[in-house]
Amino acid sequence: MIALLQYIHRCFMRSYRYGAPSFIYIAILMLIYSSGPNPVMGSYAFSSSILFVAAAAIGCLVMDVEAANQEMATMLHARSLVRLSGAKLLYAWIFASSLGLFAVIYPAVLGRLERFPSWEELGMASLYHISLAGLGVSLAGWFTVKLFESRFYAVLILCTWLALAFGAGGIGNALPEGWSWMTYLLPPLQLTLHALTFYDELGTGAKWLPVGATVVYAAVSATLLLWTLRRRRLDYPGE
Repeated sequence: MIALLQYIHRCFMRSYRYGAPSFIYIAILMLIYSSGPNPVMGSYAFSSSILFVAAAAIGCLVMDVEAANQEMATMLHARSLVRLSGAKLLYAWIFASSLGLFAVIYPAVLGRLERFPSWEELGMASLYHISLAGLGVSLAGWFTVKLFESRFYAVLILCTWLALAFGAGGIGNALPEGWSWMTYLLPPLQLTLHALTFYDELGTGAKWLPVGATVVYAAVSATLLLWTLRRRRLDYPGE
């Protein structure tokens, strides 16, 4: 698996596809923290929400980083499409998580926050960012060209799904009575944003709930994706 991850890393670096989402994410952080002081956990709520989108973009780019013929050769070496796709999801999560850790450490070290975060706040903020990175990647994996021949429709549906995640609270309020349970089918992004925004007012269980919910949702999404790729007969559409 390590050799496979190293190969995916080389492919991703050589493709330069990492440039746009990474540069835009870091540029937004630098712009936001160009002036201060900023609230501690409120700032992390903003950076984690942007990371969720950046991770989805990174997930899409990593899943389709290889041309069809090259991927078929890689699959033979990996011995299965599920193993190769799982490695791509894992690599994308690691890459996006590194951006998340940068978002946690950067403002604290440079003194852009109203005070230096406590070790608990740094640890929980890191977990929130890492879990949302995994959530974004697990969702993006569904919109690979292996399942959607049209990149345009894949990106359009992914953007719609991400927008629904951001608007889950409003959607729940707008649904008729008895139908609000449907919002539980949406990615639990709002749980994390709520926990970060009202962090000081929450108990221990309420602080850990978003991490658990996000990890479970991401794990289920990734597992179903790999099962779908295994079951579906793929034709590897050309570039």
